[in-house]
Amino acid sequence: MLNTTAVQAQVWENLPGQARSIAAGGDSTDVVWAIGQSRNIFRWNEDSFTWQNMAGNADRIAVADNGVPWAINNLQIYRLRGQVWQSLPGRARDIGAGGGEVFVIGEGGAVFKWNEDSFTWQNMGGNAERITVDDNGIPWVINDLQIYRLRGAVWQNMPGKATDIGAGGGEVWSIGESGAVYRWNDAGFVWMNVGGNVRAIAAGGTGTPYAIQRDGNLVYRLRGWR
Repeated sequence: MLNTTAVQAQVWENLPGQARSIAAGGDSTDVVWAIGQSRNIFRWNEDSFTWQNMAGNADRIAVADNGVPWAINNLQIYRLRGQVWQSLPGRARDIGAGGGEVFVIGEGGAVFKWNEDSFTWQNMGGNAERITVDDNGIPWVINDLQIYRLRGAVWQNMPGKATDIGAGGGEVWSIGESGAVYRWNDAGFVWMNVGGNVRAIAAGGTGTPYAIQRDGNLVYRLRGWR
């Protein structure tokens, strides 16, 4: 269980549709993408309050600050260039983007950072199962329920345990072993319990968390958390 500090109860708003994975990004706005139950890729349209079906299939997905999605499909890495999914080198199990950086977890569990100039992945070491990247371009990972963030060349062990993690808009959110959502408080170096019962989480450019329910595929976002 995570080390927690309780906060006021928030409201989890149910969004239409169902998803198996979710990602969010954007620069001061929420650009949200999801992978449907049939592995189709969708983008959230706030104006119409619906999911727009996009071309392609994926297992994992991340959204960069510029709103561009990066995806993994059968370990292959792609990013959307206009209307075309561009195949990138390497193979990965998970992917995260933020602060102008993109990181993946390789087949063996090591963390890699994308270098656009050389069009290659740089090995950053470590061992991880889930990854996210905050607004400073710093990766946060989960390995065997332990939480780490990269400080220089050292992976710093953070308090608590988690099953998933998401960052964006200056916020970092995690899911505890019981499915509850926690918000990171760097000043207090503690996770704050905001409730919920979910299994996957992401955070948009506003810092708002988007999540998938623990015992199903319904999509939620947290309202009134600030």
